[in-house]
Amino acid sequence: MFAYRFKVIFEEQDGFSRDVELGVDQTFLDFYNIITGNLSLDKTLPSSFYLSDHRFRKKKEITQPGMEEEPETESQDNTGEETSMKERKLRMDKCPLNKFIDDPHQRFLFIYDLSKGWTFYIELSKIVSRDKNSEYPRVINSEGPVPLEISKKPRPLPGIEDEDDLEMDENEMAPDEQDISSDTQETYGEEDMDEFDDSSFYNDAIGGSHDLDEDKL
Repeated sequence: MFAYRFKVIFEEQDGFSRDVELGVDQTFLDFYNIITGNLSLDKTLPSSFYLSDHRFRKKKEITQPGMEEEPETESQDNTGEETSMKERKLRMDKCPLNKFIDDPHQRFLFIYDLSKGWTFYIELSKIVSRDKNSEYPRVINSEGPVPLEISKKPRPLPGIEDEDDLEMDENEMAPDEQDISSDTQETYGEEDMDEFDDSSFYNDAIGGSHDLDEDKL
């Protein structure tokens, strides 16, 4: 048995690449799973492979299972035969790789999160003998970190806390305020606290400073 070895690069990050091997009988869904698994991508976001020419121009789309499909409608081609839109849809789990490779340097596109269009360029680099002791698909070489902008775990914004942490119950605050007040009164006593509130304390302090200046003179 043989395996396909593909080079995968990412459009937005220089120095990023993955060498991935898949069995010739494996599907685009296997390819999808190894890419998203290796990069910890969010599988709930719609993504597709595209058959392409040697210049990476899009041709036929291969969608992931679960994506919304167009309603089945009947149409006629140039020969007058009726076909359906649903029949012309290609799905990853229904498309073995060996049915779509006819070039020694076959190229595909993988677009993650179709709303943002993060694009991976894929090229067949070699056909190799399959290792009987290894599981496929597999990543045999990795260069460069996972691109942060497509990571499934977004970076938290600095200074922004969880709303649950910011919301505090007033009833929970009341005992703390009571404790602070009682501690203060125990330290200074009620009479001392009244002295701080008395404006005469401020006036006496100013008068004392004038007396100090006269002594220096």
